[in-house]
Amino acid sequence: MKQSQKEKISEWLYQEYRRLWIEKGHEPHKRDNWKIVMAVMEHIAVAEIWIPEYEVRDYFYRRKSHLRKRIEKELQPEEAIEE
Repeated sequence: MKQSQKEKISEWLYQEYRRLWIEKGHEPHKRDNWKIVMAVMEHIAVAEIWIPEYEVRDYFYRRKSHLRKRIEKELQPEEAIEE
């Protein structure tokens, strides 16, 4: 897979994880992981990238803590302003 494709998939995972986080008002529960992966698989299908779902799922699980930290850091100023 090309580096640009990996970057797109990583960004789509981040966007979906962040979207769910904002929608729920807190970190998505682990039972929501499949929703994130399936939404990203739809993006992948539209972009005509061939990658098995299990690879995307495994990649998401490996990157989840990084995504969590990135979103927490990003949302922290917003929460401080609201208080």
